[in-house]
Amino acid sequence: MATVFEYIDESGQDTSGVFFVVSMLILGTERDEVLKLLEAIESKSKKGNLKWRKADYRHRQSYIHMIIGLPQMVDKIFFENFPGRKDYLALTAQAAGDALRHVRPIRVVVYVDGLRKTQIPKFQRYLKPSVRGIKTEVRGVRKEENNAFIRLVDAMCGLIRDAHYGHEWSQKTLRLLKAKRILKGL
Repeated sequence: MATVFEYIDESGQDTSGVFFVVSMLILGTERDEVLKLLEAIESKSKKGNLKWRKADYRHRQSYIHMIIGLPQMVDKIFFENFPGRKDYLALTAQAAGDALRHVRPIRVVVYVDGLRKTQIPKFQRYLKPSVRGIKTEVRGVRKEENNAFIRLVDAMCGLIRDAHYGHEWSQKTLRLLKAKRILKGL
């Protein structure tokens, strides 16, 4: 792949290292098509443009089941768990690099939810060993700039977190996402 776009979110900073997960979506030329599909799913599922925790439980379920039906999502979403660790920025960069090894792009634009401008140089330093030879641009996504891609990786983090804490529907759905190759653990 020539240029890819990687969208990243994480969950678990509030657990003091008990649980931390990073979710990544990697898209290439299909990005515009996928954006339209995701926005339509958000609307149809009634999840809307809400983050996972703010969306109604039934709407979350509907949203995820529609994502499962998208062939465009196969081999596009990755996640990595880091139990017992608190170096969140370094772990997020590590996960970003680990996911990129599966697509081997020439150029990547990385969008990280909540990454402040002042954190970008540090994130780039952490990411650098994983992306040698790949032209890389890192951008933070502010809350008011969230888009359907960031909301998707937020949903994956939320689902994985719910499954981790024993939520039965989330555990079953996580297994299904993995079996359909929509979500891949690293």
